[in-house]
Amino acid sequence: MGFGGSVLAMIQSLRSNARPKHHAYQDWDKGEKRIFKNKYKLVSKQVSPEKLAQLKAKYRKKIERDQKRTQTITIVSLIIIIPLITFGIFQFFFSNSQRNYHPYVSEAEEQKTEITLEQINYLLDSGYEWLNKSHYKNARFQFNRVLEVNPGNKDALFGMAASYVYECQKEHTNCEKAKTSLQDYISNFGSYTKTDHLSTILNSSN
Repeated sequence: MGFGGSVLAMIQSLRSNARPKHHAYQDWDKGEKRIFKNKYKLVSKQVSPEKLAQLKAKYRKKIERDQKRTQTITIVSLIIIIPLITFGIFQFFFSNSQRNYHPYVSEAEEQKTEITLEQINYLLDSGYEWLNKSHYKNARFQFNRVLEVNPGNKDALFGMAASYVYECQKEHTNCEKAKTSLQDYISNFGSYTKTDHLSTILNSSN
C-alpha cells in the first residue's frame, strides 16, 4: 500500500469512529427528553364558579385585613412619634435658652435670699431686746426685716403687735395701729395668754 492508500484508510477509520459517538449522543438526548416529558407534567384543576367566587372573597378579605392592620400601625406610630419629636424639639430649643436665662434680681431681693434661719433668729432676738428696752421703732425695724423674708412669721407678727400696744400704753401713739395689728394676729393665730395680756393693756390705755 502506498502513502495515498494509508491516508485514505486513516480518514475512513476516523469517520467510522465518529459515527457511533454521534448516534450515542442523539440517543441520549432523545431518552432524556422522554424522561423529562414523562416525569414533569403540568396538571390543571377545574374549579366551579362558586368555589372560585369563595376563593376570591377569601383573598379579598385577607387583603383588606392586611391593609387595615397596616393603616392602624401607621396611625399609632404617628401618634407616638409626633409628640416625641415635638417634645425633643421643644427641649432642644427652649430648655437650653431657659438654662442660660438669668433674670435680673435687685439688691433687696438678693439680701432677702441671703438671710438664713440663723439670721432670722438673730433678728427676732434683737427685735425683742429693743422691745424690752422700749425702743419700739428699732424693734419694728428688726421684725420688718424678718417679715420681708417670711411674711407669715408668727414671732415677728407678735412682736410688731406688742410694739404698737406698748407704744400706745406709754406714749399714747399708734393706738389704732396697735388695735388693728393685735386683731389681725388673733384672727390668724388665735387667742392665748400673751394676746389676752396685750388686749388688757390696750383696753386700759383707751
